[in-house]
Amino acid sequence: MAEKRAAIGRLTPLQGVLITSRIARGRFDRIVVPEADPAFVTVAPRDIPGSNRLRVLDAQVPLLSSGTITYRGQPLLALFGPDRESALIKAGGISVSYVEDEPVESLSVTPYSYTFGNLEEALKEENLQVLQRSYSFHSTSRKRLTYNRVSVAFDGETLHVEAPTQWPAHVRDSVAEVTGLSKKNVIIHRQPFYAPHDEMLVLPSQLAALCSVAAIKSGRDTEILHEMEAAPPRYGITRKTYYLSNGKPQAEEIRVVVDQGCAAFFREELVNHLYAGLIPLYPVAALTIRVEIHTTNNRPAHFYGGLGYSEALASSEAHYSELAKHTGYNPLSWRMKHAAESPSSAAMVRTDKYAKLKELASSVSKRADFARKNAAYEMQRRMRIRHSTFFRYGRGNGLALAPGIGGFSREYKGTPTQSVQVTLQPNDHVVINTSFYNTGNSAEIWKQIVSDELGVSKKDISFVGDGNELLDSGPSVLNANSGRMPRHILRACQLIKEKRFVEPLPISETVTFFRHPSAKDSLFFSNSWVAIILELEISPLALVPVIRSVWVSITTPKVYEKAAYISKVRHTIVTTLLEAGARLSQSKGFEIDIQLEEEGEGMPSSMTAAVKGAVTAALLTALEQALGSNVEHVPVDGPMILDLLRSTH
Repeated sequence: MAEKRAAIGRLTPLQGVLITSRIARGRFDRIVVPEADPAFVTVAPRDIPGSNRLRVLDAQVPLLSSGTITYRGQPLLALFGPDRESALIKAGGISVSYVEDEPVESLSVTPYSYTFGNLEEALKEENLQVLQRSYSFHSTSRKRLTYNRVSVAFDGETLHVEAPTQWPAHVRDSVAEVTGLSKKNVIIHRQPFYAPHDEMLVLPSQLAALCSVAAIKSGRDTEILHEMEAAPPRYGITRKTYYLSNGKPQAEEIRVVVDQGCAAFFREELVNHLYAGLIPLYPVAALTIRVEIHTTNNRPAHFYGGLGYSEALASSEAHYSELAKHTGYNPLSWRMKHAAESPSSAAMVRTDKYAKLKELASSVSKRADFARKNAAYEMQRRMRIRHSTFFRYGRGNGLALAPGIGGFSREYKGTPTQSVQVTLQPNDHVVINTSFYNTGNSAEIWKQIVSDELGVSKKDISFVGDGNELLDSGPSVLNANSGRMPRHILRACQLIKEKRFVEPLPISETVTFFRHPSAKDSLFFSNSWVAIILELEISPLALVPVIRSVWVSITTPKVYEKAAYISKVRHTIVTTLLEAGARLSQSKGFEIDIQLEEEGEGMPSSMTAAVKGAVTAALLTALEQALGSNVEHVPVDGPMILDLLRSTH
């Protein structure tokens, strides 16, 4: 275990602030800093002893701008002072002159494409009808702000970095590259954090690198408290379905435009997740998908609780329900008739529970009385009853299904190191080595797996502390704590069991990458399904969707910590609805009814992204039924709903 760095009591750490760009695109002519003051330390590009860049696998952005500005809020300079107040005052005296250019949008790489079958041949079928819809997922106003505190101490040889981070190895590597120090001379001390939208993935590395340069330059401990802005990529999805008069889809064309800001982090993996969510639930003779990644003068965007699977899935499920309406079915009966496994879907997500899908949909529909209510709400929509400020006429319900996936895809060439080591020591003591945080429900699940597999007591299971010996388990994203990590630990325990009582202790096994054998040639494997029905009404006063009830059915293999699992699903549903612009009903009849069926063997697939996508799709479908108009944008708000009501009437 790494030695704890010496107490900072010698001198109070210098407090840092960032001077950032006020324009979105252009360059700065000069930066004028007030007269030099020994109490303050500035960090400019010329002060960086190593590389002035922040790399994320195969993409990179400048740590500090050397002149060119690519997004509003881009760091230009870091200023450290004796306290935060004086640093802010001093920073206010720094003037920057800009030459501003018009923001631009450009296609960063050759579009990605996926093709199945022959579209030209498929469209020769006679009497084909066409349904085309567009879906947009982005927010121009709702951005999450949170604080990130990073501290650095330098003893002349080793940098000790205290940071809340989802990727400790990336912080270490970034600090080493920027400062020019060896990685072994950078020790990361992980701090607690709450990052529901992956806010702590990349920014801690940037702040830690700047603090480290300031610590080396000043010979003082440094600290920075930075309010950061997190926003997801923007997705625009257009789906064009060619179908027969009986409602059977013949072919489909899908086009996706993604705005990742000024840097396309995790670009190829984002495309894989989009493919997984876009593939139709039904067999088609031909399918084409085109994904365009655009760079714009916005802040870099990457993970936001996922990499596009939820948004793609939401567009797919909402589109199916719209197709059902156009062909004379309700969303349930259409799925029961046309949903089936196909070569195109198996190439993306292979599941061993596809036979359970219709059974799951039927079960949740009976609990929610979906067919009867859907018929009543559809009749209301066709009659175009005007919304009243006294009566809640605008009601609707929606159904969505989804397979759960998690982690990086099989074909992602840039997959970072994802290691975990399990060591069985004498006296049945087990040590787990992972850079993931070892607190909370996830750690309890890992301990339970080790306890069950190796027959040891949970109190005899410990974790390796911070230090250079800590393995790089990769970024804690895509629900890796509850998805990938349990599978890796289970595999390590199985390997230990093969050597136990054969080889002397201690026995260590390291798993860097382990894929479920059932995945075969698919991008992802899923052994879990979720079916969601949502019922809502339009508030005639606030003009927002108010959720009356939600019904959920999940089928999955054995779940460790069942109460925590259901709580996570409930939390995902609530946060997804609130972020989409909906409100929860305050009436006594409101409920989120979750039923979990455990069946089969193996570690369950993560359900978070699937639940998020299914909830969004059900919300879109129910909202369109309530309003009698197409809803193409998420999140929704009052002015948008008012415009839709006006267009309807």
